[in-house]
Amino acid sequence: MHLSRIKIENFRNFSDLDVALDGNIVIVGENRVGKSNLLFGLRLLLDPSLPDSSRQLGLSDFWDGLGQVDEKTEIRISIEIKDFESDFDVLATLTDYRLDDDPDTVRLTYLLRPQPELEGPPTSDADFSFICFGGEDETKRFGHDLRRRITMDLLHALRDAEGDLGAWRRSPLRPLVEDAFVAIDPEKLDEVGQKIQEASEAAIKFAEVNALEKSIAELFLAMAGPKQDVHPSLGFSATDASRINRQIRLLIDQGQRGIADASLGSANLIFLTLKLLGLQHLIEKNKRDHSLLAIEEPEAHLHPHLQRLVYKHLFEAIVKDEPTEGEEQEDAPLSVILTTHSPHIASVAPLSSLLLLRAETDAGTKGYSTANSGFSEAETEDLTRYLDVTRAEMVFSRGVILVEGDAERFLIPDFAREMGTHLDEHGISVCSVSGTNFQPYVKFLSALGIPFSIITDYDEYKGKPLAYRRALNLVLTIKKAQGTADPMAETTAIHNLGSYEKSFSECERFGIFVNSDTLETELYENDYASEIISLLQSQNFGEKRKALLETWQADPSTYDPVEMLKMIEQVGKGRFAQRLSAKIPGKQVPDYIANAIKHVVDRV
Repeated sequence: MHLSRIKIENFRNFSDLDVALDGNIVIVGENRVGKSNLLFGLRLLLDPSLPDSSRQLGLSDFWDGLGQVDEKTEIRISIEIKDFESDFDVLATLTDYRLDDDPDTVRLTYLLRPQPELEGPPTSDADFSFICFGGEDETKRFGHDLRRRITMDLLHALRDAEGDLGAWRRSPLRPLVEDAFVAIDPEKLDEVGQKIQEASEAAIKFAEVNALEKSIAELFLAMAGPKQDVHPSLGFSATDASRINRQIRLLIDQGQRGIADASLGSANLIFLTLKLLGLQHLIEKNKRDHSLLAIEEPEAHLHPHLQRLVYKHLFEAIVKDEPTEGEEQEDAPLSVILTTHSPHIASVAPLSSLLLLRAETDAGTKGYSTANSGFSEAETEDLTRYLDVTRAEMVFSRGVILVEGDAERFLIPDFAREMGTHLDEHGISVCSVSGTNFQPYVKFLSALGIPFSIITDYDEYKGKPLAYRRALNLVLTIKKAQGTADPMAETTAIHNLGSYEKSFSECERFGIFVNSDTLETELYENDYASEIISLLQSQNFGEKRKALLETWQADPSTYDPVEMLKMIEQVGKGRFAQRLSAKIPGKQVPDYIANAIKHVVDRV
């Protein structure tokens, strides 16, 4: 089974959130957009540790944009679940909650509304009541019986991993140890207890320790009196066979140190390890049918490399192996829900798992998901392969400028500053796709609702621009992503304009900006000739090229663009662009670059 949809109305940050999901969920977004509130909404439905008193929401839990809450205003939180038929235990738990017109989908709903007998608008939290029901019939109530089979566990962002590991009642080690001790012969435990008692008695026989024990006991008796005396004593641990398991502690560094000596990152990682193992044991013993493990800010205290390693393993470990011939695909009985600010985790997350939350003026927080983006297998492979930490920054951006290579990536932030715009202040990232395959990135950004522009070269070949077909295909992709009924109509209209110049001008409406040749020749012919020649002259070229550069310096119009590009490629386009960026102040920004920057800035 997996969560396929979540819909939230009038709850805290959310006026009307309705977003598709695909199993595991990686929730990203700026601070205060409601990531924790979304998790709490899921807990209202599925967390058995949450008491009903916490499910009883009130006036302060309604979306602020509502204004006055009246007798008809409701908070409604619904999830939909799919692919549950293959697990007969899950099927038995959920079968009564299928949708009337879609038996392949289960819906679970939390509903808070004013008391039916209320006259006039509610004035206090006591004026509300809640129900949890399944399907489309409010009489199909559910409660703890469902939550103990399909369960959500939450690891809070500010969790005290070290404290929880050290406290027996809260430790995730406790159920594992207790389970392990169940099968041990009590007589053997009695033998162990006797040995512990003998060791304790031997230690107490030291005069110094014996004196300390007496001092503690005497002072306690004097302070508390005989009726409150607990008879304190010193020893290694309790020796009662039924309590020996409580003395088990997790040690690190081959038993030389305790958890208190671990780093915060190691303590968090140990806590996660024990939690996952505990969930696995519960599922194996048929005490749960499906678990949803929610982790807030899992990157806390973890080195970037460890973030990628740990969560790549986590995502891969919960995916079942491909079925052999004749078998059906079996879903993993564990789903993971993360909220994160880490591009390192986003870079290893399953492509279809990303959920972006963004606050929109007067509309509350909206959600944008990659779950139903329609990526082809090739596009998925391309994005998965190239969605490294740098490109994963797109997910956390308010806007993105897509470029072909490092040269543009280095230069465009400086061009923006020359225009009086600081991209970081606007939350805009410049992302290189290392080529001209913008298609999957356009789908990706469109799915997440992130404004973008594309800067690409004209690339003339046999008298025709390669950018023409590239731009038309991108327009088609954008129109499909927008759900346009006839996406080809726009592309055909642009094609029928009759000239490349008119077509490229029209493509700018969609954020696609094409130059007249390549970046370097465009700059050379737009006020940068002397700077480019000067930088090339500083290189250790041969006599022939040095003479050529002197000729260009005398008359810049005589330059050979092909030869110039060869020189720049020998230096390295990225390195050359970094050096050229220092020459930008006071110079003209090429129109197509300025327009691409403005296109994104205006939309964020």
